[in-house]
Amino acid sequence: MMRALSLLSCCAISLQILAQTAPATYWVRFTDKSNTPYSLDTPEAFLSQRSIERRIKQGIAVDETDLPVDPAYIQALLAAGQFQLHTVSRWFNAVTIRSTDTLALDTLTQLPFVAEMRCVSGRSAAGERRTDKWADVRPRAFSPAEVTYGDSYRQIEMLNGHLLHSLGHVKGEGMLIGVLDSGFDKADSLAAFAALRARGGILNTRDMVCANCDVFQEHWHGRTVLSILAGDVPGQLLGTAPEADFVLIRTEDVHSEYPIEEDNWITGAEHADSIGCDVLNTSLGYTLFDDSTMDHSYAQLDGETIRMSIAAGMAARKGMIPVQSAGNSGGDAWHHIGVPADANDILAVGAVGPDRLVAGFSSRGPSADGRVKPDVSAMGYIPYGLDVDGTNVVRINGTSFSSPLVCGLTTCLWQAHTDKTAQDIMRAVRLSASHYETPNDSIGHGIPDFWRAHLLLGGNDLTHLQAPTFFHVYPSPFADVLNLEVFTGEASTLDLDLIDASGRMAWSRKRPVETHRYTQVSFADASLAALPNGVYTLRCSLSGRAEITQRIVKAP
Repeated sequence: MMRALSLLSCCAISLQILAQTAPATYWVRFTDKSNTPYSLDTPEAFLSQRSIERRIKQGIAVDETDLPVDPAYIQALLAAGQFQLHTVSRWFNAVTIRSTDTLALDTLTQLPFVAEMRCVSGRSAAGERRTDKWADVRPRAFSPAEVTYGDSYRQIEMLNGHLLHSLGHVKGEGMLIGVLDSGFDKADSLAAFAALRARGGILNTRDMVCANCDVFQEHWHGRTVLSILAGDVPGQLLGTAPEADFVLIRTEDVHSEYPIEEDNWITGAEHADSIGCDVLNTSLGYTLFDDSTMDHSYAQLDGETIRMSIAAGMAARKGMIPVQSAGNSGGDAWHHIGVPADANDILAVGAVGPDRLVAGFSSRGPSADGRVKPDVSAMGYIPYGLDVDGTNVVRINGTSFSSPLVCGLTTCLWQAHTDKTAQDIMRAVRLSASHYETPNDSIGHGIPDFWRAHLLLGGNDLTHLQAPTFFHVYPSPFADVLNLEVFTGEASTLDLDLIDASGRMAWSRKRPVETHRYTQVSFADASLAALPNGVYTLRCSLSGRAEITQRIVKAP
């Protein structure tokens, strides 16, 4: 019976029962923007130059959804009762207001400029904090790892991000990432972000939950996400886009769970758009709420029903790349992706472990209308990032953390190909992934290969490759190291043999390789250096499925 009630009625009843002094929040959509004082001919009045240029580069027109809400409508609405303005959405021509004035609320839909009204939150329990929805942070004993990336090497190397970074200054320089999350506790003082702060890399902050709050004093989750994007702890952690600039936006209220947080996100995404963000990371998701009458159903996850998902698709159509965690419900009764991972034209990211196998908790697709979800997957089971206190680099869990891995490297990929559109970049990321030809509901299109995506965008289309393939063996002459570039296909081992002029096996090595990826493999050891100078026959084999034989010279 309760589910048959309107949301507005449910909220009103809750208010009467709980407390007249605890306001609820309402979404109010206006009928039009006919009398707005703003004009599409002068977008600089409401969009930054960077935002306008992003649209121009991609051939995207400024349209009516970009126009601000008519301020006269807002003023008239607020004058109709004891209302507090919370958020304003130009994309949806709407506002959210807070009030306990139930008599005035009942009359709002009679205003001629009000098209729709809906309750989006009830009362939060004072002082009661909800634990983080998706993160499971577990400390570990430290161990040495690869010099540049430290413990974070595997999570980046799995995506060939280290190869992308090796192009030069392709670490996000000149790009702007908007991070929408629950808070960025102590990111303004922690040592892991000293380099970010020193170069002035945090360009803007905004709290959409509380106008008078400081994002640097709110919750740790967004800060741990930021550590995977921009953290720099020598010998332990390096972010996926350590030279990018950032806008930090708090949209999640960890005290409670209501659809108002989705509206906070929409306003946050609009803010990120207006100041010119290129890429957005959202490690949040929504399905069930504290008031069950507000819950989303799986049937609604079609990208076109839930307002937040519609907004994520709009963000993409305005020339940004929204990167979204898929969710951590894979092992729950609700095992589907959450909102807005169902959105069209975004990158929803699932989780795998260091063994490239899907994490049990990673939320499953497809979307309700049958689209492949998640879009891609990255290491969300035991990657490395900052702990809850922000003082140690530890193993962490959740698609909250696979998302920034993809987000940062997608940003770097776009930096390397600034002539491409957001849609071009997202398409290349999907095409590069390990299961693109055979996607499934667990891993989506698979684990992206950002080097392969880079080659694709540069005109070297490797997407047709399925069989193991050798590209290049170098250097020649060699002294103490041999490097190979290969596409592994189904192969799982790489064999390398050097045969001397007499036909004798002079040197041999076998190494495991990961399937379905472009890989640069290096063999370097003292026994190579000790080989006599001269001409050798090099024989390379990928699990017996592909083989090359060529002459190569050993020289000092």
